[in-house]
Amino acid sequence: MAQLADDAFGSDPRIARILDIFAKETQTARESLRPEATLADLGVESIDLTMAVFEIETAFGIDIPVISERSGAEFSTVGDLVSHVMAVLARAETASPLISAAGKGG
Repeated sequence: MAQLADDAFGSDPRIARILDIFAKETQTARESLRPEATLADLGVESIDLTMAVFEIETAFGIDIPVISERSGAEFSTVGDLVSHVMAVLARAETASPLISAAGKGG
């Protein structure tokens, strides 16, 4: 999975929305959510990560498959999570162009 660069975090409004949801659900300071920030260093518990993924799925109307049965352990950094969500969004948009409108707005 490709890692997002810092500048990519500001280039797509969907990424900002993903990070806003993640910050809220994990009670993490939004400004600390850099691509290279590890979930362990941020103190993100697995239940909080699970809730964040659920909220992201709801907000964008997508299903985010986990890569393994490790309950989100495949996301070691914020960039890993965002990259995975963006890949799911890209596949969803290809399958149904109407999905792209679901992730926009508030």
